[in-house]
Amino acid sequence: MRARGSLVLGLIVLFGGCAIADPRPVYQTSTSASAGTMMLVVGVERDLDNAYTVRTLARELAFSLAHRGRSAIDLGTFLQQASLRGIVVPPIVVARLTGGGADGDIEAWLRAERITTIVFLDVAISEQVWGERGKRTRVGLTARGRTLDQGDETWRAYTTPDVEDEPGQGFQIATETALGALARVIVGEPEPAALPRPSTLLPNLRLRW
Repeated sequence: MRARGSLVLGLIVLFGGCAIADPRPVYQTSTSASAGTMMLVVGVERDLDNAYTVRTLARELAFSLAHRGRSAIDLGTFLQQASLRGIVVPPIVVARLTGGGADGDIEAWLRAERITTIVFLDVAISEQVWGERGKRTRVGLTARGRTLDQGDETWRAYTTPDVEDEPGQGFQIATETALGALARVIVGEPEPAALPRPSTLLPNLRLRW
């Protein structure tokens, strides 16, 4: 696990720069939660190397979902708000959630805290490859969600934008594009004819590459 996380971090640090070459990111259709639910977005932390990145991505995905009319909150903000109410969340609960899982006791506690849907966000791909037109950057994001009162039924969403490199912003733009596409899939928005520039999709996204 650590080797994989280190490789992803190394790629992110060493490379950068791109312009959108294909405005139609590849993703799978998802059956997402209905309106009126509170989504908890949790970044899956494979190891310490990617913890900051996935927490940032989870926060920005929650922001993007809220911007699209869904009630959503990321785990970090949720824990902060719980602390302000005097609720101490055991470290084992946080560890299980950030590990990508939740047992019956955790789900019952989340329901008591008015969380109805949990979404696990994971970085599946982070790579650069050479093609006919030069180097291309791909960042693949996956979301796995479940409505807590519907048993083990889950939905999945996946995005992998493919972009051409330009100096300075490779993984930043690829990640922003993937996040924007993922949010659209989750809420069921139609795919746009052309993507806006990533800076207009997620203006608050600032990843520490």
